[in-house]
Amino acid sequence: MANPSEALELAEIYCRSRGIQLIRDPKLGSGTDGSVWRTRSNSAVKVFGNERNFVDELECYRRFEAKGITCVNNLAVPHLVGFDSQWLIIEMSIVEPPYLLDFGKVYLDRPPPYWNDEEVMAGWMDECRELFGADYRALLSVLAKLRSFGIWYVDPKPANIRFRQSRRGKLRYLYGF
Repeated sequence: MANPSEALELAEIYCRSRGIQLIRDPKLGSGTDGSVWRTRSNSAVKVFGNERNFVDELECYRRFEAKGITCVNNLAVPHLVGFDSQWLIIEMSIVEPPYLLDFGKVYLDRPPPYWNDEEVMAGWMDECRELFGADYRALLSVLAKLRSFGIWYVDPKPANIRFRQSRRGKLRYLYGF
């Protein structure tokens, strides 16, 4: 992954090339896929650390767009605003909870290699059950719907899949990892 200052520089270059302004602070998120910042155009710019994650996430947005999908099981998904293949950047819309985000860690048109390993999958399902509690069945439904689009989503966590607004008041989507 590009170091944080390189990622920020690439995000600023991208924004300048599109005539939009990047909001540097606070950063919306960062993780193994990349770093994300908000823009003054009500979009988010994600700078990826590697080409595979970029290509996979871009393909997910293209599939959603081709099918006119804005929600998956009542979870809003960002739509593709723009991208730059040279700099490994995707610009997406901002969505509010309930939402489904972060498609950098997916398998397209095939399950992950461990999918048929009963022990690995049992551990993965236990982790999902613990993370999502009462929303576990809803999560399974979302994952099944994504598979119907050829998207095997393997990074379900509450920062990426939010089933409702925060109880502490209205929570705006600030791209989470």
